[in-house]
This record gives sequence, C-alpha cells and structure tokens, in this order.
Amino acid sequence: MKTLDTDRAKQVLAELIRAAGGEWTGKTRLNKAYYLAHLYYAETEPGYLTNWPVVKMPYGPGIEGGDELLNELVLSGVLARKHTLVGPYTATAYRLTGKPVPGEALSQQAIRAVEQAVSFVTNKGAAELSDLTHEFSRSWNSASEGQELNIYVDPIPDDEFAAREQRLSTLKTELLSAWNAAQ
Repeated sequence: MKTLDTDRAKQVLAELIRAAGGEWTGKTRLNKAYYLAHLYYAETEPGYLTNWPVVKMPYGPGIEGGDELLNELVLSGVLARKHTLVGPYTATAYRLTGKPVPGEALSQQAIRAVEQAVSFVTNKGAAELSDLTHEFSRSWNSASEGQELNIYVDPIPDDEFAAREQRLSTLKTELLSAWNAAQ
C-alpha cells in the first residue's frame, strides 16, 4: 500500500492559490487546476507532481479528499477561509496567510506546472472546464464515480493510445499462447 504525501498535496494546493494571486474562489476550477498541474508536470519531468489521488467526480477530475486537505490548511493557519457571494450563491474563498506549508518546497519545475495550470483555468468557467475534461480526459471517461484516475493516459494522442492498446492486446495473446503451450 502506498503512503500518500499529504504535505506535498497541500503544497500544490497552496501554490495554486499563490499563482492565482493569493486568493481562490470556487472548488471546481481548483480541482481542474490541480489535475492539470499534474499533466503539465508530466510533460517535462520524470515522476509525479504528487502521489495524491485524482478521482472521478461528477464534473470531471477532482482531488480525493480535497475538502479535508483545504480544512487542514485552514486549521494550520496556511489559508484563511471566508464565504463570499457569487451572484445569488455562496461560495468558499481561500486566501494565503503567509504561513509556510510544512514539507519540502516545490521545485521550479513543479511551480512552473502549477502556474501553467492556473493560467489555463483562469477566465474559464466551471462548465467550460468540465466540458473540456469530459471531452479529453480518457481516464475520467473510463472510470466509475469516486474511482482513482490514471490521469497520465490523458495527454496521449488517440492514435498513439489505440496503437499501444493494440500492442498490449497482441502481447497478452502471445503470452497466453506461450503459457498454454508450456502447460
């Protein structure tokens, strides 16, 4: 069983808010930015931005236990939380307080990936972002509600993904044939 790095996930959340100017309102865009930061990081770096799960939520990829992570950041004094009106609706806004997040600081590559994700979601509404993830997120489209997503298949072009799937199917058939022949 893998050990999840809670501090690293919290650092990415705090960095997303910092990259947005120090304050963030609304969770849908935050979930999408978190997901996208992982994809941007994977484009240029080996390994993962975090090992914290991204799961299938009704409106696209989301942070597993995201509310709890945000609550922990509020309770530790890293974030301040307030309720604000967005039209007639109440939304939660988070603001950085200046207190550092525990753990190892993010690399410049990680910060760059976070900034790219924030840039992408800025000036896009929740519905537009949800539509994009529904259209392009192979992992979201193939998962059940609440299931952890294999988000690293999402950037693979469709033709390359299909070729890989075909190759895996061929290998599986060959392995089964070899296994049966050996029996």
